[in-house]
Amino acid sequence: MDETVREQLALFRYGVISELVTRTLAPGEKETLLAGIAGKEWAIPGSSRTHVGRSTARDWVLLYERHGFDGLKPPGRSDAGVSHVIPDEVEAHLIALRRERPGASVESVMKAVELAGKVPEGVRLRRSTVYRLLSNAAPQAPVSPSGEADAVAFTYPDANDLWTSDLMHGPRLLVPGRRDGGKTYLYAFLDDATRMAPFAGFYGAENAACFQEALKQALLRRGIPRRLYCDNGSTFRTHHLQVICATLNIALVHSRPHRPRGRGKIERFFRHVRSAFLPHVTGEQLENLGTLNRVFWAWLEAEYHQTPHGGLSGQTPLDRFLKDEALIRPAPEDLEALMRMKVVRRVGRDRVVHLDGRLYEAPDGFAGEAVEVFYDPYDPSRPAHFRRKGEKTGKGDKAEQRDRAEIPLRRLDLHLNASRPRSPRSPKAQPPEKPTGISYLDLLARKHYGSDEGEG
Repeated sequence: MDETVREQLALFRYGVISELVTRTLAPGEKETLLAGIAGKEWAIPGSSRTHVGRSTARDWVLLYERHGFDGLKPPGRSDAGVSHVIPDEVEAHLIALRRERPGASVESVMKAVELAGKVPEGVRLRRSTVYRLLSNAAPQAPVSPSGEADAVAFTYPDANDLWTSDLMHGPRLLVPGRRDGGKTYLYAFLDDATRMAPFAGFYGAENAACFQEALKQALLRRGIPRRLYCDNGSTFRTHHLQVICATLNIALVHSRPHRPRGRGKIERFFRHVRSAFLPHVTGEQLENLGTLNRVFWAWLEAEYHQTPHGGLSGQTPLDRFLKDEALIRPAPEDLEALMRMKVVRRVGRDRVVHLDGRLYEAPDGFAGEAVEVFYDPYDPSRPAHFRRKGEKTGKGDKAEQRDRAEIPLRRLDLHLNASRPRSPRSPKAQPPEKPTGISYLDLLARKHYGSDEGEG
């Protein structure tokens, strides 16, 4: 099974059990949550099943508690590398039947084609293979939506129970000598219970790298939330973000497309920024992002966090947050390493590794190998590291295993390489192999001339 598919299944399993592992449960609450899981319909990746049993959910909780996020990944397949290709004529029958019966399940389509005698003898249809085929070529008809419940007002009881995140389009920078200095975007996180902004800052782009850099700053300043509620846009819905949240035991929740409910508090925060901060920004403060953020952070800490809030019965966001200080989960010491992006790259014959338009150089001995590269997509000045793909890291805690397995990459310097002496690599001496005593040509000659030699 591909590593990406294993991570997707692990993320689904974490989403099912997140309420069971992100906080301390009251007596009897665990069984109530398990009953809710068993009674709910789920869209299980790669499966037609729609329910998760209590015992299965308990097993996933146990795996997560013992081994963390990696424990939720299914084990590798024993038949990896074996082809499961469906013949073209069988594919055509499967696709045609699904288009003719768009509401039919994958299993029923498979059985119908087999019963019709369209599957040659010796060909075995696997559900996962047929599922991928039909999902790409002939998706199942969508189920008609049911009535949606009315929205309700809510507030979580404790600090860091829920962070809501979004972005706001900010002012344009006014760079001297330039007609347009560029757009700015305010990324913000708001704690639901305390109205504290764990972090907010202006960035120069609307992308996942800026959002994850802002998330890192929020985690370093205010600890780890139990839930993170984001918009459904591509900036907030990345595989890397899902892995980060699952590793840190954060339940990642996205608003439903075209139904952005539950983000009213952060929208009011943005309105407050527009009315209480932006009108006071001067042209000198818009020369660059550094000067803009400098005055914004001063306003956030000295004004917003220390002003009594109407939704907190007159308390300030800072006082309300400090009231729950004992409940805060601090960020791990190796947070920066945990939040790095991981990509697979192949080292060139000249040891060059391409990474987001930048060139790096691997040490001697890795040319032609596929490696896993770990780097910070927001700040190219931070060091990048790599390790052989699938390399075992040995015993010890995760930080020790990572430090032992990872090798630093250095930026490629063509001028330095032009003057650097290169010596041929000496092959490792191999012990002489014991001869087999078999001579193919002698045996062949003996077989061919044996009768003649006997007569002579």
